[in-house]
Amino acid sequence: MTKIATRKARSLLNSQSAAVLSTLSVKLEGFPFGSLVPYCPDNYGRPVILISKLAEHTKNLVADNRCSLTVAAPQSAGQANARLCVVGHVEPLPDDEVEVKERYHRHFPESRSYVQMLDFSFYRLVPLTVRYIAGFGAIHWLEPADLFLENPFRSGSEGHIVNHMNEDHNDALISYCRFYKQMSVGSTDVVRMVGIDSEGFDVFVNNRKVRFDFSAPVTNAGEARTALVALAKGARSG
Repeated sequence: MTKIATRKARSLLNSQSAAVLSTLSVKLEGFPFGSLVPYCPDNYGRPVILISKLAEHTKNLVADNRCSLTVAAPQSAGQANARLCVVGHVEPLPDDEVEVKERYHRHFPESRSYVQMLDFSFYRLVPLTVRYIAGFGAIHWLEPADLFLENPFRSGSEGHIVNHMNEDHNDALISYCRFYKQMSVGSTDVVRMVGIDSEGFDVFVNNRKVRFDFSAPVTNAGEARTALVALAKGARSG
């Protein structure tokens, strides 16, 4: 049961693009401070955030880097709603982790200007533990080593797949959204793949993130291509 819960928790974390960051307040000593932040998984699935030096949560993290990130499924509020809380410490993202930064920029293109013109910096949440609630009474503590998996698409291969799908197979991305997610995607909507990992891939329709999970994990570009072609054939035949 824990393996099932772990995969569902990972899918939830990968499916969303914003979460509540809770830090320890400097201004109101001893009190928690919550703020909504965009996030993107790094090459091990750990959340990466881009935050301003002037923001209250950044000041809090500089003083004490303990924090949590709470992600909820986009459903009606209630005890049946799935949610998870990643508890850990944040650390500055090293300058040489260019792939991780590019991954973030693909998810949030406007963020490039924040880095270039404004005082924003990348941070990564290093997890200590994760609390996952699948629904009423379905509660789990999860180990980070089980939840966070290395992305097999590294050293530019992820960017190559993403660019190929966006430039040559944008029609397939649209068909995925229409058939598998029952979304009304029109000619004026911007549909773009932004990332791929062993368990699925991420697409943005305008500013909305849409997560597609593979039926089985993939480990290389050939397996990813087979999975993507199978999805396209399924959408056409359906």
